[in-house]
Amino acid sequence: MITSIDALHVTVDTVESFLFVTTGPAGKALTPEGGINLVHRAITAPPDWFFVYILVLFGLFAWIRNYYGSIFIQTFEASINFQVTARMFKDNSVLQKQLDNFLYGFYFLSTALLLVVAERKTEIFPYHLQGMGLYLFNLGLLIGTFLFRIVLVNISGFIFNRINIFREYLYNTFIFNKLTGIIILPLLLLMVYTKGHLQDVFHWITLITVVLILGMRITRGIIFTFKKGVLLFYLFLYLCALEIVPLALLYKWLQGIL
Repeated sequence: MITSIDALHVTVDTVESFLFVTTGPAGKALTPEGGINLVHRAITAPPDWFFVYILVLFGLFAWIRNYYGSIFIQTFEASINFQVTARMFKDNSVLQKQLDNFLYGFYFLSTALLLVVAERKTEIFPYHLQGMGLYLFNLGLLIGTFLFRIVLVNISGFIFNRINIFREYLYNTFIFNKLTGIIILPLLLLMVYTKGHLQDVFHWITLITVVLILGMRITRGIIFTFKKGVLLFYLFLYLCALEIVPLALLYKWLQGIL
């Protein structure tokens, strides 16, 4: 006599067998292990819009590089040469302002996608957001942090009555934001469209690259204060106000939502 429990087991086994057989390659039955691997690949595969997005970024980069020419090259020179940065800040031409704005925008677009890739890799999703919602959250976070630093710089410059120096300091550090946006573009392509251990290698290379650029930015901030004859006491205040405090507040906020 078949009990209701036996009937239930038979039904489950029949459904599982049907699914694995009918979803396998043509002429082959898909094993349970193969089915699990298939589902895993479907979940971890990059969304279709990643390719289009990265392609658009490469197109935008090519246009910026071609249109601004030698002025564009100065961004790389400024990251290793303090005098070039000082000249760019004093130049303040319309063309330079246009390039700066384009490169800031490029930084937001490329870094927002980089954060999405890192969040998918680590499976850390703020507010449980995924897909385009997660991307827009990262984009808003980057823009908000950027604007917050600008506001903080102007307030600090007003308090210490040295607003022009604070603005020049900010320009020196923002050089590395622009540099980050450009350098991580090819790394993004490699991170997204490689697999296995090779993908892990590119993730680590990208992380190390970002950390190195951050170290360059901090070093530039220290060099700037000495070049401008700023006392060590003011250097400490500058670093606290412009680097440590914003990062601490951002970390505390992210800690609360993760």
